[in-house]
Amino acid sequence: MKSVLPVVVGSAWLLVAVPAAPHHAFSSEFDINRPLELTGAVTRVEWTNPHAWLYIETEDDSGNVQNWAIELVGINFLFRRGFTRDKVQVGDVINVRGYGARNGSNNANAALVALANTGEVLWVSARAEDD
Repeated sequence: MKSVLPVVVGSAWLLVAVPAAPHHAFSSEFDINRPLELTGAVTRVEWTNPHAWLYIETEDDSGNVQNWAIELVGINFLFRRGFTRDKVQVGDVINVRGYGARNGSNNANAALVALANTGEVLWVSARAEDD
């Protein structure tokens, strides 16, 4: 019995010592005053927590290829709204409305994601409905 208590206490300390996953507020990373619309082919899909990510390849006005990382909400939230990992595949062309990163990088937070060929809306946030 005396040897069980130190193991339990030690295990509890290990659990407490594990750092929580960092999370950010929308406004700390993205700029509501930098709305954007993108259309491009999906190059990668990351179905991870705390957020899912879509990576797309677009062309700017000069025809130069740009790679964008599009942040979505958490995968459980997407699942509950019917947006599953098989809805978007590499090569699919999507339309994205969202907000650009504060630092000017090619990162965006999606307010709306739709398939370009059918117009099927896969994700829409309350912010997109306000636009």
